[in-house]
Amino acid sequence: MNWYKPSQVLGGPKPPVILMGGMRSKRDLVVTLYRILLYLSRMRYEERDTKRLVRVSRAVGIERKELRSHLEKLEHGGLVERIEDAGRGRGGHPLVHWDISEAGRVWRSDLGRLIQLGQRLEYYPESFFYLPSDSY
Repeated sequence: MNWYKPSQVLGGPKPPVILMGGMRSKRDLVVTLYRILLYLSRMRYEERDTKRLVRVSRAVGIERKELRSHLEKLEHGGLVERIEDAGRGRGGHPLVHWDISEAGRVWRSDLGRLIQLGQRLEYYPESFFYLPSDSY
């Protein structure tokens, strides 16, 4: 039986991951979920176009692939709602926008309080409480 080193099985040694921007390198799950829910909460009464994946991604500073995964999990948990429009996008994909549910608004405020506690205990800098698009 041949035994392989993990680097041989995984395709050789990997280069170190370079994280872009100070905020992204420190972002954790609580902050990620809070930012998504905060943006959707702020855009609750705005046009549907402001709640599409691309716009949410730009506003919260999360890549679309990662954001889609989070939104699907939040939808499964009942915190956001997926709403499909009648038309199709340029690539033939359905036009989808996201809206926060009442349960999502409650969780957003709870996550916000947790982040505030983390700020008081100096786990998070003050800037973590805001969206990257905010001017704080």
